[in-house]
Amino acid sequence: MRWSLELGKIFGIRLRVHWTFLLLLLFVFLAASSEKGTAAAAWAVAFICAVFACVVVHELAHSLIGRRFGVQAKSITLLPIGGIAAMEEIPRKPAQEIAIAIIGPFINLAIAGLLYLAFGRWTGIGMPNLFPTSPREFLAGLIGVNVLLAIFNMIPAFPMDGGRVLRGLLAMNMGYLRATSIAVTVGHAVSALFVFYGIFFNWWLAIIGIFLYLGADSEKQQTVVREALHGVPASAAMATQFEVLHPGEPLARSLQHVYHGYQEDFPVIGDGGLEGILTRTGMIASIHRQGTDAPVGSAMDRDFLAVGPDTPLDEVYRHLMTKQKTAAAVVEGDHLLGMLSLEGIGRFFMLRSAVKDHHPTA
Repeated sequence: MRWSLELGKIFGIRLRVHWTFLLLLLFVFLAASSEKGTAAAAWAVAFICAVFACVVVHELAHSLIGRRFGVQAKSITLLPIGGIAAMEEIPRKPAQEIAIAIIGPFINLAIAGLLYLAFGRWTGIGMPNLFPTSPREFLAGLIGVNVLLAIFNMIPAFPMDGGRVLRGLLAMNMGYLRATSIAVTVGHAVSALFVFYGIFFNWWLAIIGIFLYLGADSEKQQTVVREALHGVPASAAMATQFEVLHPGEPLARSLQHVYHGYQEDFPVIGDGGLEGILTRTGMIASIHRQGTDAPVGSAMDRDFLAVGPDTPLDEVYRHLMTKQKTAAAVVEGDHLLGMLSLEGIGRFFMLRSAVKDHHPTA
């Protein structure tokens, strides 16, 4: 996620903090300072950090369980509204999706239980207080907030954990896309309640409702695309007419192809065969740094994605998205068959959908 500061890695997963989270800490500190003084502000910031440490453990549990099912997590990013684990596509097997989703709230309950066993007789369980005034109030609030996090995350508002559990349960008895549509509809209804209630009583809840609504829409759109591309071979959507560049050519040569055609991602073939892909982003960045006389080889992506002609398009789409690539080469052995781009996959999806709408039984 852009505008994030990387703190390090946990179990190989990058931990990031979005700049808006730092603004939240600053806001809490200033608000607490003006109301109760510097000492209270320090307690307030420490409490927020402790809560979000629990959020990190929650997201880490999702990621590690997902890893057991072959789903890799790239990063965990902290935002003012919570944490987001950037994972590959959620497994299509309902039981696996349920396991990945439900582990997060379970971990929050486990944290609350462990804290209560260690300190509960002294602190009890308290409602979270942003301005704790003592260690006892701090710990009681931390126990309480973990219980609330578990309950809140199990609300069936897709794409929250509860919404994913709902989709998994529905998918056991119906198609994946239909299950997603129902879960998204339920999520929209819950999001609308959040927004309505939040406008009058808690603006923070209204913001969360808006994010949930948008997140549900985004998730549904991605599911629709993946379902439409599932089982379709890469050869069905690849471009077979394309310009080829050589590593020693100047970048000016690629500009001529862009000016006079629609191609923006170019395979680069040298003496050893396919050596890389020159993307539009890489081309523009290199021209800014080195000018148009710089060789193509200095700007091409050597860590490119190559797939076979029978690779399902939904897998290609997923790999392009997770690896943040714009194009892939379709190869068979050492022979370059065609090129696939995100734009080309999107165009194929729209045309295929239009044909299906016109011939629904096709």
